[in-house]
Amino acid sequence: MSVSTDDFVSAVEAIAPPELAESWDNTGLLLRCGDTVSKALIALDVTDDTADEAIEDGCDIILAHHPLIFEPVRSFDCRIPNHNVAMRLIRAGISLYAAHTSYDAAKGGINDALAEKIDLTDITSQGLFRVGNMEKPCEKDEFLSLVKNALCAESLSVSTGRCGRISRVAVAGGGGGCFVKDAQKAGAQALLTGEAKHSHFIEASSLGILLVAAGHYHTERLFADSIFIGLQSRLNEVKLDLALKKSKRCKAPYKFR
Repeated sequence: MSVSTDDFVSAVEAIAPPELAESWDNTGLLLRCGDTVSKALIALDVTDDTADEAIEDGCDIILAHHPLIFEPVRSFDCRIPNHNVAMRLIRAGISLYAAHTSYDAAKGGINDALAEKIDLTDITSQGLFRVGNMEKPCEKDEFLSLVKNALCAESLSVSTGRCGRISRVAVAGGGGGCFVKDAQKAGAQALLTGEAKHSHFIEASSLGILLVAAGHYHTERLFADSIFIGLQSRLNEVKLDLALKKSKRCKAPYKFR
């Protein structure tokens, strides 16, 4: 079975409304290479590996979290990696939709999934991050062990300042170190994110809040599982029939050594 590309986009945007996207973002239908969709590949990133996977599996659209191209492009050059991937998709007739900050901010999106992954309760939305309560307050080392185990993270970057027992936690998938002050205002003793700047760790230490960076990939690898469930539910609701496949080739573009 197949559906129109417009109907597929409408289904995605029902769970990741584009109006939630940040002004600097490039969320939306980035490549339209056909008017129908019969099989969609869901992937965190669009790389040569995921392009290969989409081509080999006969997919006609990729639903990604991270946009392949952020900035306006005046010309394409096959020697530039992301340009080359885009041109490969166009040649193969594979469209591309990116649900980035629209899905970060959406109800049931990346940040809700991340909060649930570390068993937070009473979760509330604070725009691009979430705040929730620990089931049982814990000390710093216990919290770090919980994060490592929940996210399968081999290593964490952790602020060095003093912090008390942790009972309330803010989470922001990806690059959320900028939310240190906002997390503190929301009553959190810790902020879990993917990556943060040097200055964010200094700020966290001075404010007495624990900043934990577990890796961009490790905090957003939940994308495929999370949006698959929401999108399948939406497709069933509007009686649209097409195949969804979660990528098996997405991997972290970095290693802990």
